[in-house]
This record gives sequence, structure tokens and C-alpha cells, in this order.
Amino acid sequence: VTVGEFKRFVEATGYRTDAERDVGAKGCRAWSAKDGKWDWRAGLSWRDAGYPQSDAHPVVCVSWNDAQRYVAWLSERTGQAYRLPSEAEWEYAARAGTTSARYWGDDPEQACRYANGADQTEGPDGLTWTEKHECKDGYWYSAPVGSFRPNDWKLYDVLGNVWEWTCSAYAKDYDGSEAKCANKGTTGYLVLRGGAWGDSPAWVRSASRYRGHPTNRDDDLGFRLARSL
Repeated sequence: VTVGEFKRFVEATGYRTDAERDVGAKGCRAWSAKDGKWDWRAGLSWRDAGYPQSDAHPVVCVSWNDAQRYVAWLSERTGQAYRLPSEAEWEYAARAGTTSARYWGDDPEQACRYANGADQTEGPDGLTWTEKHECKDGYWYSAPVGSFRPNDWKLYDVLGNVWEWTCSAYAKDYDGSEAKCANKGTTGYLVLRGGAWGDSPAWVRSASRYRGHPTNRDDDLGFRLARSL
């Protein structure tokens, strides 16, 4: 889901995100070139993630709660059953029939053709990543959606660019939660998938997984949708 698509939702509904309302913490958790650290940054939200974005970039600084509100609006507007994918659906779609570590193969250094991760591209003031892909993709922060090659099922940016919310509750060891959606009012951890623009090769893999509370929002975290047929 892009900045432009999310903007249409906000304009139609007047919705204010968790970051804009400072739910649980002020603003959005973001990396800053000023101190080289991740921290909560007051004033940041999907409108201003702390780095340049156009309507074609993936929306970030959105919580699981925000994503669910977008899903409900889009489903009502279109008459289609949109939702966040389950963790199992997400990995199935990301792999696109492959069994390798990444949908382009096992070599992480091929990433710059397929995914936006931490690489040799210099950041603000000449900064470089310590753990990185040994190639150059031209982006330090997020890239416009569809800037890289898709997987074999024509899905773009499934790995890299921004982490993506799923609808599944997080379990350290798979227990069946990965195949279903958590209750909408959950306060427990939800699964994040895909890795992002600042992540090393270990995180930019089809099997890589992370977690976040429903109100968490980061400048490298967005979402994509599934549709039930």
C-alpha cells in the first residue's frame, strides 16, 4: 500500500493514525542520521517519515491498528473482502514456489536487483551500513513501489523496502497461529515479515520473521493486502 493510496483513505475518512495521536509513544519510531540511532521521534507519521517520500513510496509509520482501519474502509468502499495476509499466506506468496532462502536464490549479493536492503549505497553525510549486501541498489531509505524485479508470481518488494504487517499472532515456535488471523482487538504481538531498507542479508529472507505490538509503528514498516475470493 502506497502513500498515495493511504492518503485517499485519510482524505475520505478524516482518520488520524496512532502516530499522529501519539498512542503509547510520541510519533513514530525512526532511524535518524543525526544520531545514527533508532528511537521514537515526535512529529513523525505517515505524512512525514523523516526522509523524502512521494505518493509512489510504501506508506510507513502505520500501526497494525491503522492497517486494519484501512482494510475495513477499502472493503466497504469496493465491496471486496480485503484483509492483511496470514503469516503462512505471506511466506507462500513471497516464495512463489521456491525453496531457496530468497525468491531469487540463496546468494544475498544478488539482492540489489530484487530488493531494497542495507547495501553499499552511501547514506546521509556518507554513512554506510556495517552489515550489508555487497552490492549497490541506489537507495538508502525506502524506494518507490515496484523499483526492483518481482518474484516469479509478479509480486514486487515482498523482501526488503519495508517490513509488512500480517494478521497473525506471533508465536516463537509455530503453533498454528501462522495460518490464521488474530482477533482485531488483540494486544499481543503480531508477526512482521519481509525485512526493510536498513536490514542485513540475514533479515532479507523468505523465512525471516519479527514481531510488533498493534500500536507499534516504524519508519520502515508498512503493509500489503490479501483479498478473499
